[in-house]
Amino acid sequence: MRVIHAADLHLGAVPEKDAPWAENRGRELWETFERLIEYTEQTQTDVLLIAGDMFHRQPLLRELKEVNYLFSGLTRTKVVLIAGNHDYIKQDSYYRSFEWCRQVTFLKSTGIERKDFPELNLSVYGGSYYAKEDAESVYNRIAVADERRVNILLGHGGDAKHRPYDLFKLQESAFDYIALGHIHKGGELLKNRIVQAGCLEPADRTDTGPKGFYEGEISKSGVHMEFVPFARRLYLPLDINVTPEDTVLSVKEQIRKRQEAEGRENMYSLVLKGQRDQVIQFPAEELMRIGNICSLEDRTQPDYDLEELYRSNQNNVLGWYMKEFMQKTELGETELQALHYGIRALTYGE
Repeated sequence: MRVIHAADLHLGAVPEKDAPWAENRGRELWETFERLIEYTEQTQTDVLLIAGDMFHRQPLLRELKEVNYLFSGLTRTKVVLIAGNHDYIKQDSYYRSFEWCRQVTFLKSTGIERKDFPELNLSVYGGSYYAKEDAESVYNRIAVADERRVNILLGHGGDAKHRPYDLFKLQESAFDYIALGHIHKGGELLKNRIVQAGCLEPADRTDTGPKGFYEGEISKSGVHMEFVPFARRLYLPLDINVTPEDTVLSVKEQIRKRQEAEGRENMYSLVLKGQRDQVIQFPAEELMRIGNICSLEDRTQPDYDLEELYRSNQNNVLGWYMKEFMQKTELGETELQALHYGIRALTYGE
């Protein structure tokens, strides 16, 4: 059978909501989900697994209706989903009473329940969160009912506070495939067997690297799953190497060229490295206005020789200021920045 395994859609999140260039990011998460449903229909996928955190917080009733409408258009696919720690089932959650279309199976047990799909010779096991945190290791001790079936475990967790699991015990289980969510980085913990899907679309700037879902074929004769990059935008590091010949304008040009090469649609954590001319400063606000830069760190250092500068100014106020730093065997990043700011202020009056 053809299977798609996705997780951590975080519908309702608004990444970078304070950035003017990111005002549509919340809508883009929905649009990526819509594309996933279109892709699922086009590929005539048999089973769509959603391993928790379909929503970023408690879903509104209208949001559940929108999602259900999209699911209802699937002509072949069976959808199986669980609630994760972000969209956990509260006492007044609409998850409790919502009536899903025939295509959807919502495993909302507080423990682990099983849904059989005889026409696919398939059983899916899973359960939902009822609190933000759940430290019980529920996935370590599940016995399958019938090993002649294809058995899939649908889970959400992987850290100390969110359904931790013992990888060795999962390996020893009789599940043919273990479809996990919660860890946004994603990856195969055991190739073609135990997989963290990662998030479908990055929800904040810590979600670096490729984002998408896994798809492939699962049967009793074997499993073959592959990662499919699918996110509309990515968070990427953008390191710019600065030389003493560079100016603010030349650095801005470097940033724009790199963005063009890496993709203007992506979002960047900008780091300036290297040595700059001692009279040059890189104004953060001006560089951020280039667009799609979500953070900026200036690690550049002036190109003067600190030892020589200190020796030449030991009998004046600059030397007295530098002495407190130069007597230390090692300077941390913050101390080094303070030293350079002081030198600049005392030398150039800035």
